[in-house]
Amino acid sequence: MTKIMNKVLEDVQTLSTSEKNNLMKFLIASMDEIHDNDSDQQWANLAKQRYGEIESGKVQTVSWEHIKQQVLS
Repeated sequence: MTKIMNKVLEDVQTLSTSEKNNLMKFLIASMDEIHDNDSDQQWANLAKQRYGEIESGKVQTVSWEHIKQQVLS
């Protein structure tokens, strides 16, 4: 790690729980600023593909109740 990163990690240890929580929120929000412009199109293509598979009968859907039963059992 770099000297700066080591210093940041050292300083984080001195923060209160509330301050650490705020820092975590800030860091997560800053990650959201990086956006892959192609990802929206890729998600749209995947959604269309999956919808086509359902409509054609290639795959069968499962109800949310069924999924919850499987997860909780």
